[in-house]
Amino acid sequence: MSKPQYDRLAADLEAEFGDRLRWVASFDSDDYTYDVRYVREDLKSDLSGLELDTIIHRSMAVFNREHVEDVYFHLGDAESLLVRHERATALHLYLSRNRGVVVKLEADASFRYPDFLDECVGTLRGSDRFRRSGPTDGLPTVTRWLEVTFYG
Repeated sequence: MSKPQYDRLAADLEAEFGDRLRWVASFDSDDYTYDVRYVREDLKSDLSGLELDTIIHRSMAVFNREHVEDVYFHLGDAESLLVRHERATALHLYLSRNRGVVVKLEADASFRYPDFLDECVGTLRGSDRFRRSGPTDGLPTVTRWLEVTFYG
C-alpha cells in the first residue's frame, strides 16, 4: 500500500461529521509513535497534551492488532475494532500488523458499519468514495444494531 492519506481522511471525516468528530490519530504500535491528525477545537483545551498522549498510548497497548488477534484467534485477521463508550465511539482501523488510525466520534454520531470502515480505508488509499454512511436507506446503523443485539 502506498503512503496512507491520513490528513485527507481527517479532512473528509471533519467535513462528514462536523462537531461529532472528536479526534483522529495515526499510530505505529511497534515503536509507540503517533501523529494527531485532527482534534476538535473544544477538546484541545479539555484534553491536555499529556492526557491525549496517555489515551493514545494506552489504546496502542491494549487495542493493538496483535493483541486483538490473540484474543480472537479463531476469527482470523483483525481489520478493525469498534469500541462504544458512554460519551464516544472509537474505531481502530488496522492498516498493517503495526500501523493504523484511530477515529473518535461522539456517541450519537451515526454511521453504517462496515461501509464506514471500507470508506475510510478507501480514502486512506486515495479513493474519492467517501460519502455519507448514515441511515439513508433504512438499513440499521451500528447504534441500532447494538440496541437490537444487546438490549432486545
